[in-house]
Amino acid sequence: MSDGNSHFLMAVGRVDGGLAIETADARLRDVIAAVQRTGKKGTVTVALEVSPNGEFGFAASAKVTAKAPEINFGQSFFYTDREGNLTRQAPDMIQQGMFRGEKANG
Repeated sequence: MSDGNSHFLMAVGRVDGGLAIETADARLRDVIAAVQRTGKKGTVTVALEVSPNGEFGFAASAKVTAKAPEINFGQSFFYTDREGNLTRQAPDMIQQGMFRGEKANG
């Protein structure tokens, strides 16, 4: 049974002055926001690599990866005016004056 002291959290929390934890926290917030928008699952992974460092020591480094669910965007439709500028107004409606409150001829 643990006494509340986690060797893993202590080690990860001290890698690069806590930067690994700060990065994991930021990635988690991003993934949670994407999960809320999409209803799909995402992951945040914290890997701790431990290697020998001398006869009695160890070196630890961390890697943080995140996979947020992709957001599927809808479509919008556009037209170009006579000058080539992007517009949402259909060319026939512009010509007929429908967007200026004018009545079409005919």
